[in-house]
Amino acid sequence: MDGRTGLVVVCAVAGGAWALLVLALLVGRARHRRRTRPLAIVTEVGEWKQPPVVTELVDLGDTDERTAEELLNESLRSDIPELRTASVTALASLADRHDWAIDGLVEALAEASENPVRVAGELDRLAPRPGPRLAPLVAHPNPVVRAYAVRLLSRYPALAEQHVPACTSDPSPNVRGAALETLRAAGSPAALRHALRLLEDPHPQVRAQACRTAAAVSGRASAAYLVPLLADTSWWVREAAREALVTAGHHARIVVEPALESHDPALRSGAALVLQDIGHVDALVGDDEGGRLERIYGAGGRRLRGAAAERARRGLVLGDGGALEAEAAS
Repeated sequence: MDGRTGLVVVCAVAGGAWALLVLALLVGRARHRRRTRPLAIVTEVGEWKQPPVVTELVDLGDTDERTAEELLNESLRSDIPELRTASVTALASLADRHDWAIDGLVEALAEASENPVRVAGELDRLAPRPGPRLAPLVAHPNPVVRAYAVRLLSRYPALAEQHVPACTSDPSPNVRGAALETLRAAGSPAALRHALRLLEDPHPQVRAQACRTAAAVSGRASAAYLVPLLADTSWWVREAAREALVTAGHHARIVVEPALESHDPALRSGAALVLQDIGHVDALVGDDEGGRLERIYGAGGRRLRGAAAERARRGLVLGDGGALEAEAAS
């Protein structure tokens, strides 16, 4: 029995024994074609050698597509991690030339049979060809699959506009967060609307993503909605809100300054940090008409006051990149 016949026979065998036979027959086929040097087969987990097996699978895909497709689809369901990994690697190589290999990668993502990060990375590399195959996965029962599908759709604006908005109401916070990331790239009014709604999401990961998306779509329009999140219970959300407001620059000042009078010390402190980072504190140093600078110092505490004094001493100014440029030159 030659190598090709052996591979066809193997396709009829199930389970772990099938997978071991596949590896053995692949090596046998390699030895038949390259009699000048033997190829070692490794069967223990952690000792798998990628190049020989993957090379054989790719060679087979280019010479006998039907057999290779059947073999690779079966190997994706194997209980042996080494064989699943080899199959994904081979499919990724073959997908540059064969659409059926893209289908195999989509199946690998849908079945979560292999590391989804790796499979998603290959599908992203192959854009735009996988696009229409990815859209159905946003309704997959597995939230991990849904989240990766939503992120991958960021490369396909038309598909994202059609399928992703509904994902902002997904039961999984990972999917809702991924939907905000994808909508951020679109930058549409609908993206801003969904981001503002999710500022009140119960999960901090989603609220943080909502801050970033709202600021990316329209920092000026979203600034007033972001101020209350400077006092969020999650540090990650507070940081995301602060960074989002800073991106709005001096346009944020008018909505942030009133927070200095809040009864919530966290909100007052967050507002003071934003005013520092947009350069408002440095602009008031030496010209504190009306005591505005002292109100900021009172909300931000001694560390903020000390940092402002040190910047003034060194001639640094925040808000327009001046401090960074001066630091780089020193």
